[in-house]
Amino acid sequence: MATDPDLLKLLVATFTTELEEQTQVMIDSLLQLEKSPGSSKDIDTLFRAAHNIKGAARGIGINNVGDIAHQLEDIFSAVRKKELSLDASTTDLMLDAVDKIRVAMSAYLENKPLTFDIEELKKRLAKIAEMKSPAPVTPSGDAEKKEAKTLPVERDDSLKEPEVILKNAESIRVSIDNIDKVSSLMEEIQVNKISLDDQYANLDEVIMKTKHLLEFWNHNRYGSAPNTDESLAKMYQGALDETTEIHYLLTQLHQHFRGHLNELSLLSNSLHDEIRRLRLIPASHLLQTLPRFVRNLAQEMHKEVHLHIKGEDVKMDKLILEGLNDPLIHLLRNAIDHGIETPINRHKRGKSEQANINIEIVDEGNEILIIFNDDGNGIDIDKIAESALKKNLITEAELSALTNNEILQLIFRPGFSTKDIITNISGRGVGLDVVKSNLASLKGSVTVETMPNLGTTFYLRVPLTLTSERGLLVRSGDENFVMPTNSIIRVMDIQSHEMMMVETEEVVMLDQHPVVVRSLAKILNLAEANHKNKIISVIIVKRDWHTLALIVDEIIGEREIVVKPLQDPLNEMPCIAGGTLSSIGEVILVLNVGDIIYRGLNNSFETVLTTTDEITVKKQDIPHILVVDDSITTRTLEQNVLENKGYKVTVAVNGKEAWDLLQNNQFSMLITDVNMPIMDGFELTERVKKSERLSSLPVIIVTALGSDNEKRRGIEVGANAYIVKSEFESNVLLQTVSQLV
Repeated sequence: MATDPDLLKLLVATFTTELEEQTQVMIDSLLQLEKSPGSSKDIDTLFRAAHNIKGAARGIGINNVGDIAHQLEDIFSAVRKKELSLDASTTDLMLDAVDKIRVAMSAYLENKPLTFDIEELKKRLAKIAEMKSPAPVTPSGDAEKKEAKTLPVERDDSLKEPEVILKNAESIRVSIDNIDKVSSLMEEIQVNKISLDDQYANLDEVIMKTKHLLEFWNHNRYGSAPNTDESLAKMYQGALDETTEIHYLLTQLHQHFRGHLNELSLLSNSLHDEIRRLRLIPASHLLQTLPRFVRNLAQEMHKEVHLHIKGEDVKMDKLILEGLNDPLIHLLRNAIDHGIETPINRHKRGKSEQANINIEIVDEGNEILIIFNDDGNGIDIDKIAESALKKNLITEAELSALTNNEILQLIFRPGFSTKDIITNISGRGVGLDVVKSNLASLKGSVTVETMPNLGTTFYLRVPLTLTSERGLLVRSGDENFVMPTNSIIRVMDIQSHEMMMVETEEVVMLDQHPVVVRSLAKILNLAEANHKNKIISVIIVKRDWHTLALIVDEIIGEREIVVKPLQDPLNEMPCIAGGTLSSIGEVILVLNVGDIIYRGLNNSFETVLTTTDEITVKKQDIPHILVVDDSITTRTLEQNVLENKGYKVTVAVNGKEAWDLLQNNQFSMLITDVNMPIMDGFELTERVKKSERLSSLPVIIVTALGSDNEKRRGIEVGANAYIVKSEFESNVLLQTVSQLV
């Protein structure tokens, strides 16, 4: 009988969710089994997951998934019966097979052919299964019946069924899209509630005016009013009675308005909290992929690392969780590459050969604290200072004024790295900068502590959820703007003579430290007011390690805001983070404080808030890059990636042609392959670095040769970066170029 299409669609959707959960269970159990060989609980979990996937997949006709799961089921069955044991290589194959199950499922959903050879995979799995010792033969029919009867008995609480249907009416699966829609409606309620607050303030003002009017009438009635004119007296009395009635009605309206507004505020806040809780999901959704990542990276680096995770049940906003993924990956890469020693070096230092990385999630109410710790060699403060000076990230004078803790924070500056060469693991100088900037976008922060030979600890703080916030409403150049209060460290009124000149810059003093002063109107290219001989309103803002004092025309007040992103093409407007609504429904632009500070400190005062016809672009020298590769495909790919980003590109097909071009042209960078005819990339790089005229030219090697010996060779000839083609991504190339050019 043919399956009803609607029913099949529902079954596939249900199975897709179940498969994601079951395959993750298999990955977790395989990694745990590698640490605790022979764990019957993990073996049983693996067998059940493979068995369930096989049955469900074949039941709805997804045979490729079912076939791979069947092969895995046979292997786990043999392991269960102690006829087979798993070592590191077979675990690698099992993990690869689980990945291929997910790939096969994606191919089915997208109606595309498989991107791998399933028959070859099945042969490799069958070969593993055949390694088991002979087992008693049981008739297949009886075996199936026996298995069907024993499976329910063997179930334990370690693997719960996915919540696809109602369970005692306590929980249901809710689409995140539906939650997003409800959240959007909740934000609209918040906007209206903020508007009502503003209208209530207007009503307050009307009542005050009627009160003053009553006082005026009473004063004239009993003071200078002409009592002799009876008609005029009656007119006064009538106007007084009408005004008294208006005042009474407004007072009643005011009281009722306040009562309903209080009730709406309570309901709105309660609804807001409940919707916020709907968006909260366990941190395990983020952390579950990290153990395998650590295992693979540690193997690649020939190190032994154990990842310990605590607090995976702590719940946080899905958007926050997604935003934490990149920072944690960067910290893991950095720890395993920079911080963790090799087993031999750890043994020499009296440590266990297996290193430890700990990630702990702590719920602190409205904030989440992530403690990331490794027991490696710690961070060398002197090496940080040396590297920062070498890369011109700081001057000798600035360095001499810093404490050790302040020097340690330099690792978060853009372009910082202590690596001798940029590789595919780390050292691109974007890792910890990305950690800092990504957390800033989540309204979070990061700090670091280190102890020589004992390890390093990072403290990441993020809000529980991204919701409405508070902002300071200011006027600058006859326009109103909102500045998020979490970027403001001081608001002050000063006299013009209180500003002073330090090294040709106007500054104000903040706790005995000079802070550069800029006009917000000038940064936004708006008409500036004349502040001479007046009280000047100044807002001191901070982002990362940069502080700036902004002059504004007026500080109107603080208010609750709901920031909405602007639509194309306005979302690309510099210095603007989004918009919020005023009490009368007008859009007020919310400032991007990070952009404001950058432009203010770099004197980048090009037109910001102007029409297209008025935009002026500051002319800059376009970096000219020489790309060398004998493969036309790779050459064209790199050329397109770079030209789309605005770079000027010249190409060459071998090292000899590139060397000739370098003699007669000025280039900002050289990007070269290694294996090329006539002259290879290593010889070309060595010639460049030995040339008096070209020695400072940055060189990036992009090659398929990814062994340690090849990377060492790249260092020896003087390359600044080394990118492996198998892991090549356009953003990796662009980030590396941006750092070095």
